[in-house]
Amino acid sequence: MENELQVLMNNYNGTDNTFIHKLNEESIFEFPLFWEYYNSVRVVIKETLDKPLDREISRAISYTHAKILEHIIWEYSDNNLGQIKNFPFVKLHLIMERLSFLVDGYFQGYLIDESNFDEELQNPLLEEQVELEPSIIHLGFFKKGLDIHAVGFKNKDRTYDIFLNEEDDKFLVDSKLSRREVQGTFIFSVSDSSSAFRVFHEWVMKRYSPFSSNNLCEGQ
Repeated sequence: MENELQVLMNNYNGTDNTFIHKLNEESIFEFPLFWEYYNSVRVVIKETLDKPLDREISRAISYTHAKILEHIIWEYSDNNLGQIKNFPFVKLHLIMERLSFLVDGYFQGYLIDESNFDEELQNPLLEEQVELEPSIIHLGFFKKGLDIHAVGFKNKDRTYDIFLNEEDDKFLVDSKLSRREVQGTFIFSVSDSSSAFRVFHEWVMKRYSPFSSNNLCEGQ
């Protein structure tokens, strides 16, 4: 993740030959640099899904996203005296969709598989490599004092079965389920590892409410 994090921070700092620098200083929408930025943030998100939010990373993602939106807004402003070269007018809605899920995914703890997006805006990463899915994934939810864990096991059809892992769950004693009932409990299946983080996040959100009290209520 070190290289991808550096790409994000270079964009945050407006370093030469980065996507944000090209927008700010040269008024050019460089698609190769856009994909470099976008895919680097995806790697950062994937590598930090089961970790508490990092303030420096959070600021960099929020700032770069805001700068991109700022340039998009100015492009449509009547007061704009310049024009961004290579501006993606036709595919702008697809770019906005990707960026929206990118930022929300970082803060909410999920990452949407690229195959789910419209093929009219094809991520070159899909053409260059096939991402290998791990055989075992570890899921975590660390917000508002909660410390919830689950483990996913890959099946032969590439799907994952997710099981609650209460071994280190210090709040399990407050559960409406007994330890005998919860231990090793299958909770859901997903199509890929990226979906697992999002679905697990939603699963916890439905059952641990309100976060400030750390009480587990019945699932919906």
